[in-house]
Amino acid sequence: MGQCMSIVNKVVTEIQKQEQEAKDGHSQNAAAPATSSGSPAPTKGSSIAMHGSLPSGVEEIGCKSVYDGDTLTLSDGRRVRLLGIDTPELKEKQPFAEEAKEYTNSRCYKQQLFVYPEPGGEKTDHYDRTLAHIFVKKGDKYLCINEGIVEAGFARFYTPKDVKLHNETRLRKAQDKAMAAKRGLWSTFADETVCRTRNGTAYHKSSCEHVQGRNPQDILASKAIAQGLHPCRTCFE
Repeated sequence: MGQCMSIVNKVVTEIQKQEQEAKDGHSQNAAAPATSSGSPAPTKGSSIAMHGSLPSGVEEIGCKSVYDGDTLTLSDGRRVRLLGIDTPELKEKQPFAEEAKEYTNSRCYKQQLFVYPEPGGEKTDHYDRTLAHIFVKKGDKYLCINEGIVEAGFARFYTPKDVKLHNETRLRKAQDKAMAAKRGLWSTFADETVCRTRNGTAYHKSSCEHVQGRNPQDILASKAIAQGLHPCRTCFE
């Protein structure tokens, strides 16, 4: 446990340093314009998750509470599920679930949020939660919580099949940084041989019930992740 907390403290310190540098150390840079897709351009020399401007169409509203790393409640009672990510489950006491909640809670609770639904995407999920990207103000810049928690190593990039997000490239890069630095979830990552089905969006253990009789293909976990696959929620729980 002591070693785990040491890793967590190092990750938190590093992320806070990056955010502070983006907030104070680069104030001489002009705000970055939004891209043609509506996604703010990255702020040069800072964390991937820091933005120089907000996309058009955001809604400013307070945060009433934070349930876990990827779910929170707005001041008007609406629940929000953060898009493009998947954090460890608190109920199952999965590793880094508490740290994921703390990441989001420490940045969002009782703060003004900028809520940005995916352009052209579904507005709610089957639990009637609002699906959105969440930004918070950091000095003269804005932190995207979705991207930041992935960069911190407390969430994985994840999207349902056939869903394309405007900031998928940024989320992938954030995950690449976390993996390379062995932050959080990636501190014990083993690049083992896993398997995938031809049209699936997840990778599995060879014993997984979801690949039996489906002619699965072997692949290294790192390559599966690079291709945008996520760990199966059945065999990797």
